[in-house]
Amino acid sequence: MGFYRLILALLVLLSHCGYQFTGYNQGVAAVVSFFIISGYVITKLISKKFPKKEDVKYFYLDRILRLFPQFIFYLVLTSIFYLYFDDPSKVGLTQFMVNLSMLPLNTFAVYINDYIIVPQSWSLGLEIQFYIIIPLILLGGKKKVWAFASLTLFLPAYLGWVNTDYFGYRMLTGTLFIFILGSMMAAKEQITLLIIYMISAAMLIFSILYKPLSHAFNAEVLSGIIIGVPIVWLLFKLNLKNRFDSLAGDLSYGVYLNHLMFFYIFNKMGFNVLMISGTLLIIGSSLTMSYISLRLIEQPFYRFRHRIIRKDFIEHQLST
Repeated sequence: MGFYRLILALLVLLSHCGYQFTGYNQGVAAVVSFFIISGYVITKLISKKFPKKEDVKYFYLDRILRLFPQFIFYLVLTSIFYLYFDDPSKVGLTQFMVNLSMLPLNTFAVYINDYIIVPQSWSLGLEIQFYIIIPLILLGGKKKVWAFASLTLFLPAYLGWVNTDYFGYRMLTGTLFIFILGSMMAAKEQITLLIIYMISAAMLIFSILYKPLSHAFNAEVLSGIIIGVPIVWLLFKLNLKNRFDSLAGDLSYGVYLNHLMFFYIFNKMGFNVLMISGTLLIIGSSLTMSYISLRLIEQPFYRFRHRIIRKDFIEHQLST
């Protein structure tokens, strides 16, 4: 799974460098695969380590300590480069603090995209919203209801009644069912998973054959589901683990967070970042910086995260 996650991050990078297949944005499909993986992993994590209602606060702490360290690092670093290369007003204090909260970033992508300091971090806002709601879904036992409700809310975006990009890709209302597909995979709820998968396949076919349904990212989101579900299922089934695969997976988060920073830096330095040489420079720099942040930020916080959660969890168990 590690190499697949890194490939997904690189597909996002390539899409931002202008590499798309006949107008098809593979970066969107890659992000959809990330949603499916997240649904699977988080469901397994909760069922194994945080299965009770009283454990939810420890789950939230675990997710905060997972998402924020590298995000804050690249948020600060990107802000410094903005201030160096551009006008100091490029990053305001209020703007920085709001970005730091992470939670509303996907909403900014909808309404005020320029307000996001790390542009691709909009998906982290969506991710953390999913983290907030998924324990309630799993503990409430209404996963199917939530999935079909979200799929129903996806339909107006699919049909173009509301903005397809915003409400069919960036907002939780229309994407929650994609996360839940991964959750159903983890819980072996094959029948409902297959039903939603077949509905998605039918919608993809109609969006390709019927031009009025070819709204922005319809094909990418739906093909991301059609391609992502079997690949994620197969990779988790095979469970191929080695240190190189683990390293690749560990690098993926940094690559996802830092690549547009290098796009910006090299563009300011006069490089043509849309040429193959410029893209290779961004890939090499992104991978190198990701390894540095992995060693300096991610790994120390990984040890801290598991130590503090284990300590608090044991103390809680002893007090009850």
